[in-house]
Amino acid sequence: MAEELAVPAILEAPADPALAGVLAKLHGRYGDGIDAVVLYGSWLRGNSEAMPDLYVLLDRYPPSPRLDRWLGVLLPPNVYLVADGDLRAKVTVLRTHQLLNAVTADFHPYFWARFLQPCRLIRCRNGETRARLGHIARTSARRLLDAMGSPDTLTTSAAYWQAVFKRTYAAELRSERPGKYGEIYEANQGYYDALFNARGDGQGRPFLWRFRQAAGKALSAARIVKSALTFEDPVGYMLWKLERHSGVRIEATERQRRYPLLFAWPLVWRLYRAGAFR
Repeated sequence: MAEELAVPAILEAPADPALAGVLAKLHGRYGDGIDAVVLYGSWLRGNSEAMPDLYVLLDRYPPSPRLDRWLGVLLPPNVYLVADGDLRAKVTVLRTHQLLNAVTADFHPYFWARFLQPCRLIRCRNGETRARLGHIARTSARRLLDAMGSPDTLTTSAAYWQAVFKRTYAAELRSERPGKYGEIYEANQGYYDALFNARGDGQGRPFLWRFRQAAGKALSAARIVKSALTFEDPVGYMLWKLERHSGVRIEATERQRRYPLLFAWPLVWRLYRAGAFR
């Protein structure tokens, strides 16, 4: 089973010096409330043109802003843009117990698909937190392998994982350039091959993915709306990311950037029509 895998999904390593300023700002914002800081995504895989993706896991939300605390409880995670000079990082914040509950119980793969992928632990409170993160990674791997099963048509590790990434990415409102799934697999091929060999003999339930994807897309839409309340220039970030992944470039007006919940809705339709996301 996935929990017997010898290759850890969360590796502990020093932070990239380029992230020192961002980490200092996070410490100033959350202080001793931080359980762990985890780096994942394209930056970790060596893409210096990508925006660093950081998960900040808290033992408690700060008392203010009160709205952020309420939003974090109602629909985790909260997502922020943290800048240090020319470097901008996407920072995802939630409580550690929320992440543990999500990878254990959520029907959709939003969290367990992310923590299946190799991550780098760059800040950690103590050994207990480290053990909890190991459990989160193992649970994420087990859930995704069980949900995917072992289809007879996916007999190689590369084909299997590209199918996994295609299904999980389709459970969100996002677009990826051709070849992205292969890049994810190739960046950590040994790790994914080991998981492939530990997947078991179950066939999974392919029809359930339709419901997982429908639920995931609905939650993605809700999180996008919520980001307008927490994220600096959410419209600019969304347009930048969609252009980077899909090649579709659309400009927003100043009014759409300043008041996204009121005026940015036509952009969503234009992006969809242009094929920026599905």
